[in-house]
Amino acid sequence: MTTLNPVRGGDGRGCRVVEVDLETTSAGQVRAEVRRLMSGCAGIEVCDAVQVSDELVSNARRHARSPHICRLMVDGHSWFRIEVNDASPVSPRIRRPDHTGGRGLLLVAQLAARWGTDYREGGKTVWAELDRPDGWLIHL
Repeated sequence: MTTLNPVRGGDGRGCRVVEVDLETTSAGQVRAEVRRLMSGCAGIEVCDAVQVSDELVSNARRHARSPHICRLMVDGHSWFRIEVNDASPVSPRIRRPDHTGGRGLLLVAQLAARWGTDYREGGKTVWAELDRPDGWLIHL
């Protein structure tokens, strides 16, 4: 299901990265993995990270072509990022909620510090980041 790879982020911080094949992994398993990774993050609500992840994963499954790959990244203290790759060039869009849905990206925009889409040959990556609010101090 997952591969745990310690990597260095672009800013030099150490990150734990889990890659998930969404073709063989259930949404419940992804939520459980987010909870496990977030257990050491101070200042980020685990339920927010789970909600954002769930929305991006379900949007990819519902609206985009396979393959779907998800990367979960956490620095262990104050930063979480999810990336969901798919094979569709179609941009995600926030829409007016109605009886068919439309609340997912509104929630992502409310809960994430940043989110966006990176386009690549053969598809796109939709990503979101959560981090500790400015001014939050960790007392060790």
